[in-house]
Amino acid sequence: MTTTMRLTPHVGVQRTGSETVPRPEPEPMFAELAARWASAGRTVPGRPDEEWTLLARRSPWPLR
Repeated sequence: MTTTMRLTPHVGVQRTGSETVPRPEPEPMFAELAARWASAGRTVPGRPDEEWTLLARRSPWPLR
């Protein structure tokens, strides 16, 4: 006999009608780590990366 367990996401998923589950606050440890990365000029998950944006806007082909 096989039992299948269905996992449903809870963060930001629409439940019924217009009711949604609020996003939880970030863990303090992640918030501190993200602040350290940002102050060091590193990429932080969930925040825009300006260097990537500039690279992605460029044409991959050289101009002739």
